[in-house]
Amino acid sequence: MTPRRALAAVGALAVVVGAALTSTTTAAYHDTVAAQTPEGGLRTATHAYTPQQTYLAGTATALGDDGSIAVWGYRGNGLSGTGATTVASSAPVTVLTLPHDGHPAGRRSAVRLAGVSLDNFFATDPAYTGLAALSDDGRVYTWGGNQVAHVMGRPGPWTTPGQVAIPDHVVDLVSTASVFVALTSTGDVYTWGYAQGRGVTGQGTLTASSAAPTRILTGVHSVGAGVWNAWAIRGDTVAGDATTGVQWWGWANAGTFATDPSGDRGSTSRAVPTQSVALSALTTTGCARPGVVAGSPQDTCRVRTLTGHYYGNQALLDDGTLLTWGDEGEWGTGRTGDESRPTPLVLAPGVTAVQVADTEDYVLVRGSDGSVYAYGRYAWAWGPHPTTGATSNVNLRTPTRLAALGDRVAHVAGHGYTGHALLTDGALVSWGGSDQGGSDNTHRPVRDGYATTTTGTTTSAGLTRFVMPGTGATP
Repeated sequence: MTPRRALAAVGALAVVVGAALTSTTTAAYHDTVAAQTPEGGLRTATHAYTPQQTYLAGTATALGDDGSIAVWGYRGNGLSGTGATTVASSAPVTVLTLPHDGHPAGRRSAVRLAGVSLDNFFATDPAYTGLAALSDDGRVYTWGGNQVAHVMGRPGPWTTPGQVAIPDHVVDLVSTASVFVALTSTGDVYTWGYAQGRGVTGQGTLTASSAAPTRILTGVHSVGAGVWNAWAIRGDTVAGDATTGVQWWGWANAGTFATDPSGDRGSTSRAVPTQSVALSALTTTGCARPGVVAGSPQDTCRVRTLTGHYYGNQALLDDGTLLTWGDEGEWGTGRTGDESRPTPLVLAPGVTAVQVADTEDYVLVRGSDGSVYAYGRYAWAWGPHPTTGATSNVNLRTPTRLAALGDRVAHVAGHGYTGHALLTDGALVSWGGSDQGGSDNTHRPVRDGYATTTTGTTTSAGLTRFVMPGTGATP
C-alpha cells in the first residue's frame, strides 16, 4: 500500500494556546465510576499514568502504576477493550485490566503496550488497527482490529484482550506501524501482522504474513522498530559472521521517507533479517545476553534503543550519544536532503540523550537536563511552539528545547501526530491530536481532563495538562 498523503494545501488554521503548566498535580486516582472495565475492579490508588509509545495514530494509551491500561481518543474497532465495538471519542477515558486467568497472584498487570495503524497515519481501518499488551507474567494480549491483515495474531473475538500464542516467556514487545514484534526470555523473536509488500514481518518474502506469531530469529539480545521496519541485536558482532550484530528487515527506501534503516545506504527491502554493517560496528561487546529489554538497566549493549519515524531513524547509545539518519531535512542535523548513514546529533552543549520517542513527523528526545528536545516536520499537522507551548507550523530542523515543558520531564511518548510527556509531579501533558494530516483533534487524544474534553475539535492543541481524577484540581 502506498504511503499516505496527497499533498493538499493546508488552509489558514486557528492556534490553540496550551494550558499553563505551572500548577502542581497531586496523586492521581482511577475514576472507577467513569471507567469501563471488562472484568473485575481496579486496584487502589495509582499515582502516575505513563504514556505509551505506539504507531496507533488516533488512539492514546497509558499504563497506570497498578498495571491497568488507559485508552482514549479513537475507540472504534473494539480498541476500548471493553467488548464494545465503538466508544465515542468524546467519552471518558476507558480504563481496563487484562484477564486474570492463570496468573499466579490472581491479578495480571500490563507492563508494556504497542499499537499499529497503517503508516502510523490511517487511524480507523479495522484491518490495520490494533493494540497489544505485554503482561507481568510474560503473556501478550491483542484487541482492537480484525484478522484481515493478521494484526490480531489469533482468532476472535477482538473487542476484548485475548492471548496470543507465543511459546516461552515474553520480555519485550514493540511494533512497526503494521507488525508486532515480541522478544522472549530465551532470545527468540516472533512477528505477526501486515507485511505491506515490504517484508515488514521478516518472514521470508515481501508479502509473508502468518495468521499467528512466527519465529524469525533466535539468540537475540534486544529489539526495536520504526514505521516500516524492525531491528534485532543478535549478540555481539563477530567479524565475518553476518548473522551476528544488528539485524534489520522491512522497507529500504534510500533517498526518501525514512531512507535505509540499516544505515548502509541501501535501497533494497529485506524480507529476512539482514545484517546492518554500519550499526553492527557498534555492537562488538556487551550484547551477548539474550532476551533483554532495550534500554533497561539490564541492557549492557552500546546500542540501547533503535527507533524510527516517517522521515528518519534514531539509535541511542549507552553514553547518551544520539545517532540519526533520514530524509527531507527532518532528521535533525539541519542539512537538507537525505543522509543514510548514522550521524551524531547534538541536543545542546553538555546535554546527552536519555530517551527517544517518535510521532509521525517529528522526534521527541528527553535530555539529561530533564528537558525535551524536538526536531522534524511541523508544517503538515503542527506541533508545540518551543517557547509558548501553543501550536506552531514552523519546522524544527535541529533539536530545539521545548521550554514550555520545563525541565522536570520523566518520560515522553508519541503516536500519529500526538505527543505526550509525563512530568516528575505526575502530570500528563499532551499536544497535537491531528488525524490524517491538516490540523484537527477529531478523535480527541488531547484533552484537559479524564471525564470530558474542553479542547476544541477543529484544531490541533497546544500543550494541555490532564486533570487526573481525585486530585481536586479543575481544568
